[in-house]
Amino acid sequence: MCSLTFFPRYLEVEWEVRKGTKRSFSKEVMKGSNPRVPQQNNFSDCGVYILQYVESFFENPIQSFDLPMNLTDWFPQQRMKAKREEIRNLILALQELQSKDRKGQRDLGTTQPTLPEGKEQIINDFTL
Repeated sequence: MCSLTFFPRYLEVEWEVRKGTKRSFSKEVMKGSNPRVPQQNNFSDCGVYILQYVESFFENPIQSFDLPMNLTDWFPQQRMKAKREEIRNLILALQELQSKDRKGQRDLGTTQPTLPEGKEQIINDFTL
C-alpha cells in the first residue's frame, strides 16, 4: 500500500483511538507542499540526501513555513560530496567502540566474583 494513501487513514484511526471522535485527514483537509530543497543529480544519493535534510533540520531549523518554501540554500552542495565518507567514518568509529565494549565485557565476565565464606555452597545448591 502506498504511504500516501496509508498515512491519512493511519492518522484517522489514531485520532479516533486517542480522541474518541472522527476526523478526516484527506488531501482536501491536509494541504501539502513541495519545498524547494537541494536535489541529487543521480539515482543513488537519495538516502544520503535524506540524512542531510534531517541533519540540516536539527542544525539549522526552518524558521518560517510560509509557502512557497525555498530551501535551495539550506546546505552547500559541496557538503554532499563528503557525506558518504563522513557516514563511513562514523560507522567505522562506532564499530571500533562496540568492539572495545565487547572485549571489555568479556574481560569482566571471565573474572569470578569472590563470595563470602559459606555463600558458595548456597549458590551451588540453588543452581542444582
